[in-house]
Amino acid sequence: MRNTVLLWSAGLLLVLAGYFTGQGTSVAHADTLIRATVPKSYGRLAAVIADSIGTGLIFEDAEGIIRFVSVTGMKEGELKRY
Repeated sequence: MRNTVLLWSAGLLLVLAGYFTGQGTSVAHADTLIRATVPKSYGRLAAVIADSIGTGLIFEDAEGIIRFVSVTGMKEGELKRY
């Protein structure tokens, strides 16, 4: 019985500590939808992937060239389709 009360008390203390720690954090939310244009030279958007460098966009143009572009602009590359 004593162990159960101690376990519940410790759990309640951890929950309260987590609540008060998270109380001061702020979260950013987007208020409006922003419409952007993709350069025509990149072609059509084929896929969006998450990678170690961040979110990446994959484009494919009419000639079959596939371009990888990270949202942050740090990495960019292209491959020719077989």
